[in-house]
Amino acid sequence: MSTLSREECIELGVSIPTAPLIDWAADQLAAARSREARLEHRGIHSPYLKEMQALIGTITAAHATLARVKAVPPVEVVDARRIREEAFAYWQEAKQIVKVEFGSNPDMLVKFRLGVRTGRLIANLTRELDCIVSLLGAHSAQLGWLGVTETFRRVGEVLIGRLKEAQSKLDSVCKALPPALAEHCFRKGRLYDLTRKLVRIGQLEFLREPEQAAVFNYSVIRRELRAGSEVRVKGVQTAVR
Repeated sequence: MSTLSREECIELGVSIPTAPLIDWAADQLAAARSREARLEHRGIHSPYLKEMQALIGTITAAHATLARVKAVPPVEVVDARRIREEAFAYWQEAKQIVKVEFGSNPDMLVKFRLGVRTGRLIANLTRELDCIVSLLGAHSAQLGWLGVTETFRRVGEVLIGRLKEAQSKLDSVCKALPPALAEHCFRKGRLYDLTRKLVRIGQLEFLREPEQAAVFNYSVIRRELRAGSEVRVKGVQTAVR
């Protein structure tokens, strides 16, 4: 069911703080438990939910042990989170610009890949950012009045470079993890993937029942991950002038 490799799961596990992941997964698991009959024909059977429950328990226990030894994320992980948020904010702004100019042109919207989701893997975001920055340059005559200047495109290029550098450093961190910690991070990545799929499936099943669909969401983890970040790309813009 999962298309993520072990290495990708470990990267997710390294990158996502444990406490909000546990809270989010537990919240979504509870929502699914009370709606299990409706979710079964969408592939959410008892073994799926049992795996989530087991992962929550195992990750929670390991997290308590790590908390006692005051384990902190490596600086490379913290930097990667910050750079990813900066790049994601830029990507969202660029997509909004494209929607304003080409909102009634389906072919252009497809060309700019506006419907793509990257998740939290840096490689996915790098690929999509590279694509949209190239297209911004190709269509700069049409988009210039919305702020797509040479400086704006240069910001995107700088962020792509920083993402690639962050990915390289993050890969090194992941490869250097002790086996037990690597397994812990793999479980976290696996739990994130299972919970993300559960949210999407719940929203699909209750598509015509908005109140029911609303209980399947990313609110808990997004609130925690973005708390205090207030990401802006103004500093990057200044740096490339």
